[in-house]
Amino acid sequence: MFKIRLSFLIISIVLYKNNAIDYRYHTYSEMTSILQDLVSRYPSKASLVEIGKSQGGKSLWAMALSAYAPNQHVLLRPEVKYIGNMHGNEVVGLEVLLYLIEYLLTSNDTLVYQVMNRSRIWIMPSMNPDGLEKSMYGDCSSITGRYTLNNIDLNRNFPDYYGATLPSSIRAQETSAIMSWLANVSFVLSANFHGGSFVINTPLDRYYVGRVSTSDDDDIYQMVAHSYINRTKQTDKACSNQFTDTGYITRGADWYEIVGGMQDYGYFNYGTIELTLEISCCKYPESNLLAGYWDYNRDAMIGHLLQAQRGVKGLILNEYSQPIPSTEIMINNRKPVVKVTSLGEFWRILLPGTYTLKVLYKGIQIHSREITIQNSLSPLNLTIIISSSTYLPYINMTTTTATTIRSVKSSSSNIFINWKISLSLIFLFIYFILINEN
Repeated sequence: MFKIRLSFLIISIVLYKNNAIDYRYHTYSEMTSILQDLVSRYPSKASLVEIGKSQGGKSLWAMALSAYAPNQHVLLRPEVKYIGNMHGNEVVGLEVLLYLIEYLLTSNDTLVYQVMNRSRIWIMPSMNPDGLEKSMYGDCSSITGRYTLNNIDLNRNFPDYYGATLPSSIRAQETSAIMSWLANVSFVLSANFHGGSFVINTPLDRYYVGRVSTSDDDDIYQMVAHSYINRTKQTDKACSNQFTDTGYITRGADWYEIVGGMQDYGYFNYGTIELTLEISCCKYPESNLLAGYWDYNRDAMIGHLLQAQRGVKGLILNEYSQPIPSTEIMINNRKPVVKVTSLGEFWRILLPGTYTLKVLYKGIQIHSREITIQNSLSPLNLTIIISSSTYLPYINMTTTTATTIRSVKSSSSNIFINWKISLSLIFLFIYFILINEN
């Protein structure tokens, strides 16, 4: 009996070793095979989706992972994403994301269980597979392989929220694919893995107004950034002693300004809490360092995914339990606002505290309430019912939050005041006519 058990143990170890992704760099074809193999072995927890094509015709693969229904959106289950290899020559992110996919599918860790059961995780190991094929092993600092086949820097290619001119007038196919993806999946949380430094980069990526680099959600960004850093193990943190005085965290514009960055695009347009993670001083380091990079970042990557469970989530419905179109959520007076999904869902990562939650319909405030957020990874869950009579008077309006934000009460008051002024002017006009006739 002991021999049978021992034989079974040895076979299990051998099988696991054969299935495990080895610590070396993988070509695009090898990456594709690994993803396809994992989906075939774990069909109930993994779904492989082609988000689009690269300029060179390669599939941009994204793996959707969850303990249940990975191939569909589940009501109020938050969507989170990780993207790697945006710059083709920054390769460590691709590899650690492959390891993360396998770990999420095979680990019995308690935090992995929570992440997989409470969210759907999207992982795109390579956003720039064409650049990957041009990059050079051991190249720590050059730009060989950084750009797409048509020489576009993908992290300077997303529409600027305020309309600033981009370095390239051409919209890369890879950029368009990501934009379409973001428009169709309401991501709550995101991170983009880079190399060439060791720092957590938060919005804002440029000084949009004056010399202000902080967003309205800077408190949230500082919390999630510090949480990631605090979970990383000792690594080559000090790249030429950069960022030691800021705890390896910087706002993008305070490092250097860019126009057309992906994290600001996701944040301003969809309210996604976005981070850019620089995780290796060398862009394409020796392969014998990969196991270390995975070990350094594993717990931090999993812990970061759990941040999607903070704050508040819920449904905005009318009295007939129907979603209300063109609605958004605003917390206090923070911008950007968060769009409510076509199913009526919303999510908002928040720190502990008391806030005013406002529901906007076409930019007009139709509901407001005070909420209190606890310090936990269990979000406040709300169902807000709003009478259709509250918003139907504004159904033909085209007002947006970019131009004005008004409350129904103040709007009604203004109408009443304007009516009184108009009536007074009419009486005054009649009075002057009568005086002149006399």
